Amino acid sequence: MDIEPVTLKLDRAEDLLAYLPYRFGYVPTQSLAMLTVIEPAPGEVAVGMASRLDLADLATPTVLPQAVAGIRAQMLQDPTVGALTVVYADEPIADIRAGQGVAGGVLEEWLAQMPFTDRREAFIVTPTGYACLECAHVPHCPYEGYPLSRLTESAVAARMVLEGESLAPSREALGCPRDVDAERLAAAIRAADRERRAMRKRPGDQQQRWRRRILDLFGVALAEAMTQRRWLPDPAVLGRLGAAMADPHLRDAVVAWTVSGERGRPGSDDVLANFGGMVTGEVALPDGRHRQAARLVLTEIVRHAGPRRAGYPLAMLGWLAWWSGEGARADVLVHQCLSEDPGCSLGSLLVDVLHAGVRPGWVGGRSCVTPSTF
Repeated sequence: MDIEPVTLKLDRAEDLLAYLPYRFGYVPTQSLAMLTVIEPAPGEVAVGMASRLDLADLATPTVLPQAVAGIRAQMLQDPTVGALTVVYADEPIADIRAGQGVAGGVLEEWLAQMPFTDRREAFIVTPTGYACLECAHVPHCPYEGYPLSRLTESAVAARMVLEGESLAPSREALGCPRDVDAERLAAAIRAADRERRAMRKRPGDQQQRWRRRILDLFGVALAEAMTQRRWLPDPAVLGRLGAAMADPHLRDAVVAWTVSGERGRPGSDDVLANFGGMVTGEVALPDGRHRQAARLVLTEIVRHAGPRRAGYPLAMLGWLAWWSGEGARADVLVHQCLSEDPGCSLGSLLVDVLHAGVRPGWVGGRSCVTPSTF
């Protein structure tokens, strides 16, 4: 079934507010969010960068000006022509409109400092309803706001669901679950332990042959995850794959495969070029089916890993999320990775990329979710 692209009417609050959470993967709470409007070509407008910050952080002295400066620098990379602001808070709509409380104070200061913003293009979402900060059109929003059901039942929300998008119940839920049947976990751990022992004993001249066999296993898993409706992988295979990610040449080849869609030889110049191409734009974004299959395989590897053994697969999931434009998910996953394995070099590198606000190279002149603001 062909699904037409989502079309937003930027003067309709319900369109914006129904769409924005899908840019983050969850509905924000106690947050200030912004979506830029860009002009990619004369006479054309499109949505651009999405960013989200905690209200509590912005209420801390010096943080808000720093956040404004960082996001403004990102906006200047794009042909930005406008910005829509949304505050998600538990405080009454009337108080926020009056500039009272944490949300009201932060919103007023944000609008005063951030370029391209306007009170008539700012919105409030609470647990009970939503409203414009200052209505630009008649009829005006009800005093208590419109019910949230207007967002969840909107045409935009329905279109996102048809495209296979879903919202996590919270930001924390964007991480990778570690729940798995005890017997499957035990089988995976036994296989992983055997693989690690064999890796320590394997002569150097046999390393490349072993890496090819592991990549073959990963490739079979990718194909199965892509074609089988209910994929139930062999836990021993998942255990072996998880243990094998300790090999730097192998995991680089797997990351390159997941982001490019093309298998490369571990340690080859092609694999290294794919890493650089992720930033320069020389690597194209593979189709969604490949990325979804790669995400599913890596998720199962993490779920079947022993305690404190999932650092590198979690980092690889984080890189895939960043590559797919899912900045919030990438940030949650990399923190989960470093909590489990503080010495994970692949995770530390992703932290640097996120903090620097580096965008995936395929974005080009367009804009995407800015990881550094999540």
